[in-house]
Amino acid sequence: MAKAGWQVTVIEKNDTPGGRARQLKENGFTFDMGPSFYWMPEVFERYFAQFGKQVADYYTLQRLDPSYRIYWNNGFTDIPADFEELKKVFESFEPGSSAKLEKYLREAAYKYEVGMSKMVFKPGLSVTELLDWPTIKGLFKLDVFTSIKKHIQKLKGKTIFG
Repeated sequence: MAKAGWQVTVIEKNDTPGGRARQLKENGFTFDMGPSFYWMPEVFERYFAQFGKQVADYYTLQRLDPSYRIYWNNGFTDIPADFEELKKVFESFEPGSSAKLEKYLREAAYKYEVGMSKMVFKPGLSVTELLDWPTIKGLFKLDVFTSIKKHIQKLKGKTIFG
């Protein structure tokens, strides 16, 4: 909006800016208050490019390994960055689950591609932007009317991890 000449005021409900990208620091710990992954890098790259900038001018991404740690009542599980190692973790919880993970990720890749090309990069001026046959057809394949929990249960056939 500012680029188009509008005067813009950003209002933040929290003590610090950043929305879901902010951090909470308390008792020597740092907590991400939103997504821990860098989703949709092309959105950031496209945004920066509108101002003649590159994301690399402002930050450098570093792949973490392990990617993160899940804490359970009786310990924790590290989630490795390497996909083959991740499949081994899945198999350690439930034999056969790595094949279902691969199926889930194939479907997610399709959803991502359709979502990015048919929805995210549209200008958002009217709902009619979404009224083309490939997008309408894709909405049903995207499972946009299903919760992620129900979608995963459908892939697994019963419950998540037993």
